[in-house]
Amino acid sequence: MSAWGVAIALVAAPVASAHHSAAATYAADETIVIKGTVIQFKWTNPHCHVYIQVDRGPFKGRTYTVELGSPGALSNEGMTRTLVQPGDAIEMMVHPSRSGAAVGLCRQCAMTINGTPMKRRTPAP
Repeated sequence: MSAWGVAIALVAAPVASAHHSAAATYAADETIVIKGTVIQFKWTNPHCHVYIQVDRGPFKGRTYTVELGSPGALSNEGMTRTLVQPGDAIEMMVHPSRSGAAVGLCRQCAMTINGTPMKRRTPAP
């Protein structure tokens, strides 16, 4: 391998290892409903996150982290960085963690904010 090839491999390795497989982390064949109050919404690459103080169910009293798509993907669905605010009442249908941890995945998931269902656009192909 050339010196350039080694340099590129060394630079790319941390990025590749930092990313995870959604299929390995989340149960795509299961969905659960998470209800609570938004603590924080992070509009960041590579994935946005909603942190929810859960008020009922098996995660009651815990902070549940929901992973969403990238800001670009969410923008294509009609979401904005200000749509979800701390203090909002939120209900999300997510794919839970395979490990049982308080984390889930939302890809085109149903979401209700302050009693209003979120109408997400289907992105163009």
